[in-house]
This record gives sequence, structure tokens and C-alpha cells, in this order.
Amino acid sequence: MESRLSRLETVQAMLLEIGQLSTAGGDITEFIRAVHRSLGRIMYAANFYVALSEREDDSVRFVYFVDEVDPTPDPQERVTLASPDQSPTAWVILNRRTLVMTAAEHNARGDGSSWGLGSTAEHWLGCPLLDRQHQALGVIVIQSYSPEHRFSDEDQALFALLANHVSNALQGLQSMDRLERAVHERTALLEQRNVALQEAQSELVRQEKLASLGRLVAGVAHEINTPLGICVTATSHLVQELKLTREELAAGAMTAESLEQFFDIVDQSLRIMTTNTQRAAALVRSFKQVAVDQSSDDIRSFDLKKYLSEVLLSLQPKLKGRPVKVEVDCGPDINLESFPGAVSQVVTNMLMNSLVHGFEGDQAGVIVIKGALEGDTVVLDYSDNGAGMDAETLGKLFDPFFTTRRGSGGSGLGAHILYNLVTGALGGTVKVESAPGQGLQYHLRFPRSRRKEKVAA
Repeated sequence: MESRLSRLETVQAMLLEIGQLSTAGGDITEFIRAVHRSLGRIMYAANFYVALSEREDDSVRFVYFVDEVDPTPDPQERVTLASPDQSPTAWVILNRRTLVMTAAEHNARGDGSSWGLGSTAEHWLGCPLLDRQHQALGVIVIQSYSPEHRFSDEDQALFALLANHVSNALQGLQSMDRLERAVHERTALLEQRNVALQEAQSELVRQEKLASLGRLVAGVAHEINTPLGICVTATSHLVQELKLTREELAAGAMTAESLEQFFDIVDQSLRIMTTNTQRAAALVRSFKQVAVDQSSDDIRSFDLKKYLSEVLLSLQPKLKGRPVKVEVDCGPDINLESFPGAVSQVVTNMLMNSLVHGFEGDQAGVIVIKGALEGDTVVLDYSDNGAGMDAETLGKLFDPFFTTRRGSGGSGLGAHILYNLVTGALGGTVKVESAPGQGLQYHLRFPRSRRKEKVAA
């Protein structure tokens, strides 16, 4: 029983780590390598691979492959997807179902010929990676060449749960890659041709806003999936312990000590489920409001301090794993009649600018956001203690397409959008101060209410 508790804790830690890795973005292969390392802590995983589908030409790429017997294929090579009766990998992808088989079952399927290209495993377990429309993204496989290592029913259930988490993560990673690549490619095209600049600039601004919203939605999936996955694991564990306790009671082997252990497991599982369902509910509330605001141009009433908390909660996926602390000092009862979507986008762009340009890698730092009301004017000051910038760079900060990270996916539109939103939608002003090694400070001033202006317009 104690080992079950220990394994449950390890599984929970693994799911949390997967969620954090997926929201941090980055290379898909590195993400899968980290998943493989985590998997090895809960079950035998010496032979493991992931193949992703390329839907445009019905091929697959073995993007990650670790095996004790077979050679590693080129992760960039596209291999034509075989029919289900020719390969277990193809069978899982095309049938979108889990397949578990022994060496004997493998050989029987082959009808005297080899079923698949690789060596025959003593025990083979493959799960499909599926998107939200139940279409195949690929397959995740674990196998053993030794009779000593077989995958129990519990191992199979945990591996299926892992496949579900990896599926969600891959969708987010691929979605963010596509969005960022689209913005980067469109920016490069405009720089080369330098035609219809104003029209193209407006289109890029819109795409950047959609990319920001897309990353927010991807963060929702990963953040919500983690606590729900923990709840599923805790529930499954509790059901299994209940079954064992009933069997023990029916056999007359129940002791006071075993009953007390069962009660401890029930208590721990319920506390885990309560904590994580409450966390999921809070995330849903904040993400829903911020997502609606970012896609809407409507004025509504909102409390600045509470809304800043919701925006920062929605940005937690970007802050995870970074030693950057965000402090909010906002006065109570600052009620705005304005555009919350503009406020959300402005705060998001300032914070992302600090994370990308102000703090390198694992550099620790502090971001401070202060809000106050002076008459009918909102005063919003933002500062970080990051790298800062020189006078030349500072003078170009709000210029469209200006970025110091051109080769790293920077579009050069974040600060430009920020300036347009503050001076346009919010009807205010923005000033910025910085110096090398002195961080960056934004000073925003805008009216508390924009309802009169919109009515007049």
C-alpha cells in the first residue's frame, strides 16, 4: 500500500512536469525526451518511441526513438505509412486504438511473415496520440525484449493516461509553432518586398493578437488538463484501494491497522481531488474572462485590481519555470468603464517583453505593476529589473517591426501594439524609461471611463 502511495505521488509529479514543459513551449523532440525521462521513473521504459503523422502525404516521422536492439531512424525522414496488417505502428495510428501484444501474439498476427520492420518484442504497448477531433497525431510506444519486464494492467492504464497528456501537449506545441512561424514568415516577406506596408502592417497586428489569444487557449488546455489528470489518477487509485479493502473484509482478514491505512488513503485522495478541482475551477473562470475580452471590442465595467489578477493567472504558463516574481500594488475600488481586452493585451505585451528581452534564461527578476486613480485618470506603472536597453534601442521601441530577436521568432510588433492600444482604444499616453542594467519602466495614463467617448463617436 505504501508503494502504491509512492507511485501515485510520482505519477502526479510527472503529470505536473509534463504540463509545465508543454506550456513552456520549445522543441517537440526535447519535450518528448523529457517525457521519456519522467516515464522511466514509474515503469520500465528502456525501449520507447514516438512517431508523428504527416497528414499531407500519409507518412510518419519517428521523431524520438530509443531502443536496445534496433537502430535509430532519421527523425526527419518521412516513412510511408503501411497498412494496418503490415505494421503494429500503422495499426494503432489508423485504427486510433491502443494495442497490447506479446511476442506470440505478434507472430500470430504476421501469419508466418514479419509484422512490422523492427525486432519482435516480448511485450509491446502502443497508444494513439489523438487531437480534439479524434484524428491521429501519431503513436507513442513502449516495449520490452525481456520476459522479466511485462506491462501490468496498471502500467497500461498509466501509459494511456500519459498518451492523453502528450496528445494535448503536442497540439499546443504544434499550434504555437504554426502561429509564431506564420507571423515570422509574414514579417520576413514584408521586409523583402516592402510593398503595401500599411495594409500588411494592419494584417500583422491582427495576426499577432490572434497568436496571443491562441497561446492563451493552448495554455488553458495544458493548465486545466494537469489538475484533471491528477484527479483521474487519484480516483482510479481510490477505486482500486476500495476493491482491495472489500476483498480483505470479505475474507475476514481486515485489521484495525489496515482499516486505518485505508482511511488515510481515502483522506489523501479526497484532499488531492478537492485541491485540484478548485484549481481547475479558478483557472476556467480567469481564462474564460480574459479570452472573451481579448476577442471583443466592447466596453464594460471592471475592477482593475481583480482584472489584473485574472490576466496574470492566464499568463502563469509563461511564468512557470522562470525565477521571475510578479508583484501587484493596486489600490482598491478602481472601477473602470473601458476596454478590458485592451488592458489585457497591454499587460500581456509588457510582461512578455520582460520575459523575452529583460531576463535571460534562468535569470531571477522582479516585475512590479502599480495601479492608482488620480481624479478620473488611471495611473498604471510597470517596471522590471531586467537587462534594460540603451538610448538607441529605446528610441525605436514602439516602431513597427523593430526587434532585437529577429532570428528567434520576434515579430517586432508587441510594443507597437501596446502603444496603439494605450493611445487609441484606452485614449491615454505611454512613456518609457530604461538604461542598460537598469530594467524597463512603462508609465501609462488613461481615462477611467471611455463610455462617453464611444457614445459620442
